Amino acid sequence: MFSNLAKYKSLGVINRTPNSFSDQGLSLNPEHFNLQMQSFLNDPSVIIDVGFESSAPMNQAVSLEVERERFESFLEASKNFNFEDRYISFDTYKIKNFKYMVHEFKKIHPKAHFIFNDVSGDLGEELKEALFEFKHTSFYYIYTFSHIPERAQTLDHMKFINENEDVIETTAGFFKSAFEWFKVLGMEHQLILDPGFGFSKTYDQNWKLINNFFELEESLLEMKLNNPILIGLSKKSFLKKALGTDNPEDLEKLHLECIRKISNSRVMNLLFRVHDVNILRKY
Repeated sequence: MFSNLAKYKSLGVINRTPNSFSDQGLSLNPEHFNLQMQSFLNDPSVIIDVGFESSAPMNQAVSLEVERERFESFLEASKNFNFEDRYISFDTYKIKNFKYMVHEFKKIHPKAHFIFNDVSGDLGEELKEALFEFKHTSFYYIYTFSHIPERAQTLDHMKFINENEDVIETTAGFFKSAFEWFKVLGMEHQLILDPGFGFSKTYDQNWKLINNFFELEESLLEMKLNNPILIGLSKKSFLKKALGTDNPEDLEKLHLECIRKISNSRVMNLLFRVHDVNILRKY
């Protein structure tokens, strides 16, 4: 099934939250949203990735009901756009809400395809039951490596750092375990792997993943894992820490340098999660 993703280069991020770390709620402005959405849809290599809750650890978790209300606002706004044969990724760790979002979105956009961008990294029975509905469909699941013990603690991800681990080796090990979990379901070819930059990792561990990404790829290929990998670096706090500034231009330059560093060593299919798809045209 990976051939379905071959033409895609990125996930274009739209945050429908008032407290987004990246855009401070800009996507809730109708004019900004329309421009953002149209720019993403104009590029056939972009998957739309929509989130309704900020996963930044300084924020409070929102209820199922609040997340649904934010989704419904997005759903209403989506009526002005054509999602035929386009992938849309819902960034949520709430399984019930993901299923609800797919069900409601299909009523308006019956020819859309779906991705579950689950930042929790929690592979449990509830998820297993939910995934069977999407088996053998044009659906993908994004597994994020983190040390979060259960999905209800997702926003507390920075409490579960293991400073002493080799982050390359550990990430590869978690990816292998996730692959085997999906293989039991017969869905290993519907799995996208995300190293989880910024999630339950130290500043140094994030940079080790960037600077030694080729080592992670080598480990995965040795284990015969060639699933697509999602790279989400845009707007991460460790980039700001590296520069000691919030200057948007400086941050985008560093972001681009990181993309180039990872891309120069790439041997696997990579997807970049970005807030501005134009940045990918620069490398």
